[in-house]
Amino acid sequence: MKKTMKSHMIVAALIATVTFAAGFTLPGGYVQSGSNNQGMAVLSTLPTNGTDGYLAAVTRENFESFVREDSIAMLLSMSAIVIYFIASFPIKDMRTVGTYLLLGNILTLLAMLAMVIAFLDGLLAVVSTSSFLDRITILT
Repeated sequence: MKKTMKSHMIVAALIATVTFAAGFTLPGGYVQSGSNNQGMAVLSTLPTNGTDGYLAAVTRENFESFVREDSIAMLLSMSAIVIYFIASFPIKDMRTVGTYLLLGNILTLLAMLAMVIAFLDGLLAVVSTSSFLDRITILT
C-alpha cells in the first residue's frame, strides 16, 4: 500500500508541476509593448469596445475560466501531496492508511479533471473561433 501511495504522490506532484508552469506560461502570452498593461496577460486585457466586442468578451471569459480551473487543479494536487506525505509517517492502523490513500486518490483524480478542463478552456481562449471546440467543450 505504501508503494502505491508513493506512485500516486509522484502523479500528484507532476500535476502540481504542470499546473504551476501553466500558470506562468499563460495562453496568448504577455503584453510586450510599453503601455500601462506591460507584463499583463494578453487575453485578460482585450478591449471589448472594438469591432467584435462579443468575441473579446468570450475570449476573456474562457481565459478567466482557464486561470480558475488551473488554480483549482494546483490546489487539489498540492492537497493530495500533503495527504500522501502525512500517510507516509509510520501508522500502524492499515485502515487509516487506506483512508489516506482513498482521499489522496480522490483529490488526484479531481485535480486531473480540473487540469483537463483548464486545458480545454485555454485552448478555447486562444482558438475561440472554432465551432468544433465549442461542441467539444459544451460539457465544461
